Amino acid sequence: MERALVELEKLKARTAKAGVEGSRLFNPGWHLSCELKAMFIISEAVTHSALARTESRGAHSRIDYPNLDTSWEKKHNIIVRESGAMKRRESPVEELPEELKQILTQD
Repeated sequence: MERALVELEKLKARTAKAGVEGSRLFNPGWHLSCELKAMFIISEAVTHSALARTESRGAHSRIDYPNLDTSWEKKHNIIVRESGAMKRRESPVEELPEELKQILTQD
């Protein structure tokens, strides 16, 4: 995953030079070029979050951490951009309100 961050930086540098000719009408390449920056931001945030998680759960699986870690049930990873770099912080998972718990347990 650390290698993925390096590769994402290389790709971001390449896309800064990319351009699309023609108008935006009936031009999927134009729309994709607009979405590319957001795709890299999301990819970098997801990679930072995955790198911090020391467990395997659902679609998130790691060879170096094959088991569940119950501490991750109680916290969220939050990725923010600060001073041009992605930073991670944790936030506790809030308890569900009682009325929502009741709805979820109804048959």
